[in-house]
Amino acid sequence: MWYYRLTTLLLIMSTLQTVRSKRKLKEQEIIQRILKDYDWRVRPRGMNATWPDTGGPVLVTVNIYLRSISKIDDVNMEYSAQFTFREEWTDQRLAYERYEESGDTEVPPFVVLATSENADQSQQIWMPDTFFQNEKEARRHLIDKPNVLIRIHKNGQILYSVRLSLVLSCPMSLEFYPLDRQNCLIDLASYAYTTQDIKYEWKNTKPIQQKDGLRQSLPSFELQDVVTDYCTSLTNTGEYSCLRTRMVLRREFSYYLLQVSFVLSFLKLILSLFVHFQLYIPSFMLVIVSWVSFWLDKDSVPARVTLGVTTLLTMTTQSSGINAKLPPVSYTKAIDVWIGVCLAFIFGALLEFALVNYAARKDMTQVSQRIRQMKQLPTDGYRPLSASQGRSSFCCRIFVRRYKERSKRIDVVSRLVFPIGYACFNVLYWAVYLM
Repeated sequence: MWYYRLTTLLLIMSTLQTVRSKRKLKEQEIIQRILKDYDWRVRPRGMNATWPDTGGPVLVTVNIYLRSISKIDDVNMEYSAQFTFREEWTDQRLAYERYEESGDTEVPPFVVLATSENADQSQQIWMPDTFFQNEKEARRHLIDKPNVLIRIHKNGQILYSVRLSLVLSCPMSLEFYPLDRQNCLIDLASYAYTTQDIKYEWKNTKPIQQKDGLRQSLPSFELQDVVTDYCTSLTNTGEYSCLRTRMVLRREFSYYLLQVSFVLSFLKLILSLFVHFQLYIPSFMLVIVSWVSFWLDKDSVPARVTLGVTTLLTMTTQSSGINAKLPPVSYTKAIDVWIGVCLAFIFGALLEFALVNYAARKDMTQVSQRIRQMKQLPTDGYRPLSASQGRSSFCCRIFVRRYKERSKRIDVVSRLVFPIGYACFNVLYWAVYLM
């Protein structure tokens, strides 16, 4: 009894193995049949019946899966992107559903012509000559195997998928730097075929897919939005179909820890002081430090001069370091306005001490002249008057020294004018560049 059961089991296993072998051979046979007498140099007919000769242009549907965006370079105005690029079109010459018309033959829904193990097969069929218009450098991924896939469906529809890494140009507008938003593009088009031969269209559902966490993965930018568009161009050689992907990138606030969506305008203005810590806070502190000289005595010449010159040189060094990270442009950036005004306030504090020193010398000269005049007054017959004048002169000197000295008056006024002026500038600056 057990002998018959064992024989039956072995027979079933042998039959299943034979079926599997036949199915594998069937796929290989399909590939051999559809590629027989196939000329990959000739583009397939379009699906438009109104074009009796050529069938109209080949409709190529595009889909992109964004994997990563990195190395956004402000100086060279470029960025790096890695994505899976997918194209779909129909080539009736590769349709193999006719092989199952007899009824006793079953064909799979699709066959894989080129996988990562055999990417050379992609040269055996016609493919769109797509290129990226704003590409600087590009490469395909070959580790562990070439990341290429060509899938042929039985109705002749072809799916081409490849993983690419590109360095793309991104012309930036830095007027609002570092509170700016940039629009970086991915433009793709046919290099040789005009719109009479190839027409690109975005996939109807989810033309641009994004990897989870992509929006927050950038170190200095946040991916706010991804928009698809068309950029068909007309040149001397014809009209070429073109697809465009526009990515809206907002420069991230460094050390910006509060993430709230209901921030009011005034609160946003206050919190914006922490925007780009390495840019704004040091310069903000330098301006305030330069005001310390207003509280120092006018006779503390070394301290006041050292404080003013040190803050001015430090601010100049910081300005040079910031501009070294940016390309030279012909327009004024937001950071240029901030640095220029900060330099003006620090330089103004240094000039204020020069004015105080000049006013102090004038005050001393006037006091000396008054003393000499009092000594030259006659003493006989005017003693009560001289005593009264002496007392009034002494009281006047005390009063003038405390409140009426022009040098002291300049310091007192500067203690109010400089902070109020700088505060007004901050309100205007953040209102313009944030709102």
